[in-house]
Amino acid sequence: MNPETSSSTSITNSAPPHCQYRSASSRRFCRMAISDLDSGLCARHAALLQEDLDQADLSACLIGDIQEFRSADDINHTLGELYKLQARNKISPRRASVMAFTCSLLLRTLPALQQELHPQNDGLQHFIMNMPRPDRD
Repeated sequence: MNPETSSSTSITNSAPPHCQYRSASSRRFCRMAISDLDSGLCARHAALLQEDLDQADLSACLIGDIQEFRSADDINHTLGELYKLQARNKISPRRASVMAFTCSLLLRTLPALQQELHPQNDGLQHFIMNMPRPDRD
């Protein structure tokens, strides 16, 4: 049989055109068109999913038993947990970016916090001089 005369059928594997939202009893009743291809949901159900992600209480996962963020290790732990939650799509990207920015601010204040908690100024002033390097020919 030559390929020009053979009739072949191609099976297309396309996404279903209707929302894939399922109720608590696993029934699919939404017939709206899909607006978010990644989730397979219509605009209404995608917005509900996003709202659930934004309102979820993730404090137990993020901070565990950390009481205060006074070390880089504590902040690093929280950033790692934040990354895991975002990778599992349990937190919205916008919320994750705000939390990551807050962690960066916490990291920036650690040196000042350490200086305040453990002052090393024994009445002496410390000068840091930045002298130019000699020209090398």
